[in-house]
Amino acid sequence: MSYTVLARKYRPQKFSEVIGQEHVTHTLQNAIEQGRTAHGYIFSGHRGIGKTTVARILAAALNCRSQSHPVPEPCGVCESCTEIRAGNAVDVIEIDAATNRGIDEIRELREAARYRPARDRYKIYILDEAHQITDAAFNALLKTLEEPPSHIIFMMATTQPEDIPQTIRSRCQHFSFRAVKFEAILQQLRDLAAQEKIVADDDALALLAEAGDGSMRDALSILDQAIASAAEHLTLESVRGLIG
Repeated sequence: MSYTVLARKYRPQKFSEVIGQEHVTHTLQNAIEQGRTAHGYIFSGHRGIGKTTVARILAAALNCRSQSHPVPEPCGVCESCTEIRAGNAVDVIEIDAATNRGIDEIRELREAARYRPARDRYKIYILDEAHQITDAAFNALLKTLEEPPSHIIFMMATTQPEDIPQTIRSRCQHFSFRAVKFEAILQQLRDLAAQEKIVADDDALALLAEAGDGSMRDALSILDQAIASAAEHLTLESVRGLIG
């Protein structure tokens, strides 16, 4: 069986597992409980801090089949949750906007959005790197965002929200993600090292957390390299030798 990198293996599957973004996750959970779900969301912030992950968890919570209505925490075991986690849910469409940024692709999306979900409550579009969509394509999407069908939800993840037109931003709820604090990254690295049965000195993990520069994903990627480099025991010297 092929190796799964730590950043993917330990990717959060529930709101409670997301590190350092409580101001976002609590608001989204409250909105679901109160039945105040928006039809458009913009998740912005630093790379590797959970924007697309939170979009997937929100999609799972809205379409979770453990109850007859959206739930504030996805069950993780129903058909909808497992398909969203695997990335093959028919009603949750993830689009890389960096390569599908033109007006023709957005027109196709707009046409498909008119049709009801095949099975789940909502048809959800997750647009990654949304700032790369062209102005003409955004204009084509504008009408759908102004008067969306009740079954459609758009989620846009971006590192550059200022590049998304104001006409789009004003029609979406905007959540600004924060860089993850050093202490939170360090604690997560300690927990993962224990789960992976890796012997690691605390000062070595502290250096890895610092090298992550506020990004949980970057810190886990460097930890993967450090484990491969040091083999049995992570020391400050071995980590320093790896990252300089």
